[in-house]
Amino acid sequence: MNKAKYFLTIFTLMLFSCTKVLDVQPTLSISADEAINDKTGVERAITGSYNALQYAGSYGRNHILVEDLAADNLDWTGTTQEYSQIANNHIQADNGIIDGIWSANYDCINRVNNVLDRLPGIGNMTQEERNTFEGDALFLRALCHFNLMNYFGGIPLKTKPTLDLSNVNQARNSVDEVFTQVINDLEQAEAKLPAVRTLGKVSSYSAAALLARVYLTQFQYNNSPSAAASAISKAGKVINEGAYQLTTNFADLFKANASESIFEIVFDAQNSNRLAQYFFPRSLTGRYEVSPPSSFIQSFDVADSNRYRASIATDSTNLPYCIKYKDILAGTDRVYVLRLAEMYLIRAEVMAYSNGDISAIQTNINVVRTRAGLTNTTASDYDALKLAIENERRFEFAFEGQRWSDLVRTKRAAGLLGIDAKYTLFPIPLSEMQTNNKMTQNPGY
Repeated sequence: MNKAKYFLTIFTLMLFSCTKVLDVQPTLSISADEAINDKTGVERAITGSYNALQYAGSYGRNHILVEDLAADNLDWTGTTQEYSQIANNHIQADNGIIDGIWSANYDCINRVNNVLDRLPGIGNMTQEERNTFEGDALFLRALCHFNLMNYFGGIPLKTKPTLDLSNVNQARNSVDEVFTQVINDLEQAEAKLPAVRTLGKVSSYSAAALLARVYLTQFQYNNSPSAAASAISKAGKVINEGAYQLTTNFADLFKANASESIFEIVFDAQNSNRLAQYFFPRSLTGRYEVSPPSSFIQSFDVADSNRYRASIATDSTNLPYCIKYKDILAGTDRVYVLRLAEMYLIRAEVMAYSNGDISAIQTNINVVRTRAGLTNTTASDYDALKLAIENERRFEFAFEGQRWSDLVRTKRAAGLLGIDAKYTLFPIPLSEMQTNNKMTQNPGY
């Protein structure tokens, strides 16, 4: 078997294994033309690309756990030593959890690259269908490249499918180059995607919302005024033009059909996550691998009871645990990637860090606080507002996979967590170092 057919076979078998929807022919003789050669093949491949976000190394578990565990919202209380390394910010290059994050994201990237590579030759679809498929693929590629960059810094940009060994060895691109590619992908996705999609699929507003997050991160990285303006513009577009509304009750976010969901990962019994199992105490048949520390629990404002009760519970022995994910048996809990509250806090953060209008900053913060049942913020100068925004994000998005990236983005991680700044980047996985002869390791590993 030649190398091109071998790698395509692996890709096809991965699609087949993820879901019954991807019922392509389970045979070693499938070629590129047979795997994605018509609209049905493209639909299956796009479904497989979305399903890659369900991996344990992505939103199925470890993107959610690692963000809070590497920061200060979770402690390690279980038996998996690799989580201990993350909690102590002393990660080894052979850490399997970090390796899983790397491989899950690049697997998704390779899946969508296969779609983008084949799509121009597919003829039996309308232009609207073609645009939507392409928009899906570009969004997912941007999301995965962006998440990888947040963890590892400069990474290899993959924009072509891996069908043979010719592009396995690839040097790291700079952070600026990653920003450029991610933004370009998302701008195209925003232009191609429809404004309204079914739950679990991205829309043009999903692309705009992720662009707001990316531009915010770029602004914090290089203090670019244009990035700041773009972040405010994209967040404002989602707020003002999208058909999203903050849920009246914070706890309703974790029930069906929340009105502020911009993009979430949909799980079912066949494609489940194990978040509740890893959060729940053993008394409730969970693993209790991680748990909220007392310092985080005590940092909640006593008046912030709505968000507290929807985020943290205790078992019969008073052990605290995350309650945002409740379905320990089937693992069907919703997992957010983007929701409306973040857009208000993105606008507030950009303005606070660029000496914007203080009353406008307060207004954006207060939208989120009001929904939580809190009074308006008392912060009235830039330093106090920056801290107020950081805290709102901490309590609003607890256990939703944002805390570590928030602290790294604002350059607060090293000082707040008491670590060397070089450890705000994770190690490039040992498996990548051993197989990619152009790869360089991050400092300190």
